[in-house]
Amino acid sequence: MRIIKIIAFVLANLSSFIGWGQIQTGELPASYANASEKGNMQSYTIQLTDPNVAAEITEDAVTDQHKEIAWRFGTLLPVNYTLSNSGEWSHDDNEGISTWKLRLSFQHAESINLNFNNFQLSSTAKLFVYNDNFSDVLGAITVKNNKEDQLFSIRPIKGSAITIELIVPQNELEQNTISLNEVIYGYRSIHDKVQKVFQSSGRCHINVNCEEGKNWQDVKRAVAMVTTVNNTRFCTATLINNVRQDTTPYILGAAHCGLQNNSIFIFGYESALCSPNTDGLLSNSISGSARKAIAVNFGSDFELRILSTSPPASYNVYYAGWNNQNIASSKSVGIHHPAGDVKKISVDRDLLTTSGYYSLGVTHWRVGNWENGTTEGGSSGSALFDVNQRIVGQLHGGDASCRLLAEDYYGKFSYSWSTSTDTLRQLKYWLDPDNTGALVLDGLDPNPAPFNVDLSLLDIDGIPDFECTQSVQATFRVKNIGNIAVDSFYVDYALNGSPVQSIRYTTVSNKQQVITFITPNLTPANGRNVLVATARAAGLTDQNLTNNTDSVVFNINTSTSDYLYLTFKSDDYGSETSWQLEDFNTNNILYTSPGYPDISGGAIYTDSLCVYNGCFRFSIFDLIGDGFNDPTNTFGNGYLFITNSQSDTLFFENNFRTSLSTDTFCVRNFTSLAERNDREKDITIYPNPVKPGEVLRLSRDVNFSLRLRNVKGQLITQVDGNQVKLPDNLTSGVYFLEIRTLKDNRILDIKKVLIQ
Repeated sequence: MRIIKIIAFVLANLSSFIGWGQIQTGELPASYANASEKGNMQSYTIQLTDPNVAAEITEDAVTDQHKEIAWRFGTLLPVNYTLSNSGEWSHDDNEGISTWKLRLSFQHAESINLNFNNFQLSSTAKLFVYNDNFSDVLGAITVKNNKEDQLFSIRPIKGSAITIELIVPQNELEQNTISLNEVIYGYRSIHDKVQKVFQSSGRCHINVNCEEGKNWQDVKRAVAMVTTVNNTRFCTATLINNVRQDTTPYILGAAHCGLQNNSIFIFGYESALCSPNTDGLLSNSISGSARKAIAVNFGSDFELRILSTSPPASYNVYYAGWNNQNIASSKSVGIHHPAGDVKKISVDRDLLTTSGYYSLGVTHWRVGNWENGTTEGGSSGSALFDVNQRIVGQLHGGDASCRLLAEDYYGKFSYSWSTSTDTLRQLKYWLDPDNTGALVLDGLDPNPAPFNVDLSLLDIDGIPDFECTQSVQATFRVKNIGNIAVDSFYVDYALNGSPVQSIRYTTVSNKQQVITFITPNLTPANGRNVLVATARAAGLTDQNLTNNTDSVVFNINTSTSDYLYLTFKSDDYGSETSWQLEDFNTNNILYTSPGYPDISGGAIYTDSLCVYNGCFRFSIFDLIGDGFNDPTNTFGNGYLFITNSQSDTLFFENNFRTSLSTDTFCVRNFTSLAERNDREKDITIYPNPVKPGEVLRLSRDVNFSLRLRNVKGQLITQVDGNQVKLPDNLTSGVYFLEIRTLKDNRILDIKKVLIQ
């Protein structure tokens, strides 16, 4: 398994695919009006032989599991079709119009797309591409799509046959050149994928128009799907602002994606609703780009390109801001197209850590795990945004997925900025061409905003989900997303319904600028707390009140703290192991593991975790799926256990050989099932831990009423006596043994039982 893993890391990571179009007029071909009179299509049809894709399908079964390898939907077939050697011309001398048609047909293709190596249209020529029933039509393609390199590509058209139709005035015939050199046979149905509710990508993905994306509605417009590898595969890229703020169409992606001059960039492909998942529009696309800078030998794995043409105003794009400082963001967001799906958003609520790519180093930001959403094949190249909605990296790879709580690695924007002095290997020369020394740059929205005055409270930061402390400080981030500058504004806030406090900002806030406020120390209550904040302009009426207010709910332990003590012994591959502790009732993740290194013979690590009275779920994850207990001892053996302040063992694992080990336990007197030590303290139980099917005995030779319950309070078994045989099918975890008197059914004690 480890050999496969190493190979996968070396292979290039691309993505998956859905479909797209080029800049087009939205017209229909003349043939559409006469669809019922198709005539003899065979005269201009080339019947192509379906390629044998058995080998590709076998490879896909493996490579689909790895983010570092592109999601492939089709295989490329070389051809040589031109206006003179293929197809059929017809001429209407009365109208002075000539029409050329070429129909390409397979037997079982799911889709067909085309790459042209020589493409030039005259000033009034129109090109259309469509399938036999006109359910998928591209056009009209016009002179606006001509490129200096004369390369051109079209998106996949669904179906097993497509027709290329060129309509041109007869006096312009000699001015048109079409040379088709590659046909992509789509053997996997990219179009059917988008019709399945949350199935083209993993089910844990979150549409960008869900609640998590409400404050990212402008930034999301910078994100594009990108075709790669002769337009047979997919990545994600992000339109990026430069210091001149002149809408130069620079776009940032990943070097390993292998973007090419004929790659296609598709903007605005998203589900209109959070749920149900719906297919988006694919019409806003740009064909062609030119490389400006790229990382050598991966490094931070960035590539900067410039689109062949600026996206038109109708595309409603956004140019994302950036931060070139090597400062770890306290929260992060990724916006991307996993598995060729509609646009998704992922949220990491933890501090980024510096890393290499699956190693020690300084070239990457490591996302330990995503609290909301995840990434997968197709997400590669997508930007990582900091708390101020500025790019700090682009996705290189990682093992995070819907089935695995694991890390992702983003090449650092700060490392890509000017680590190399070669202008073809850095971002600074292109994004700060006047050498201003800018450290940060906010995003640019070239389109008018819906409102003139519109302040958005982006985030309440600095408040953990749970903390053992006497005071906290909140950080508020306010963004001006209106058309006009705001001279002064306030943030009003209240903790647990207390009198409202206000902070005033008196410096001009321009369009797209993000301002940060930090509160004085706040004194929370013990237990649950609610902090509510609202941004408001001074002397102006905010025209959009839907984004002014935010709140955060958090738990605080201000009394004597309860601590869990975790001890972990790794095997040789500590980097494969991660863990998390979550609230059993709310599923809120309280703690996640740090990154562990690979050390021959393993190493021992300890952690103390402050918790509150409650029940918790603890989970261990293994990246490869073989755990840290190797029966052959080839890779060493590990263990992990958790105790409380009374030295009770709450979790123990030394037989972990899969991808997941999970268990639940309770701390102190949160429920009636919590262990009681105030009565009959001389009663002990043994053995503990105990295995299913074994006999659990009491230390006192007296008969009691014994009731075994799980952490939910459900009765598992009940006997009278001083011992109980555990069911053979009992699952591992924490249970509670009620010890009651036989005479009056009075509870004498409740003992915690750990089932291995």
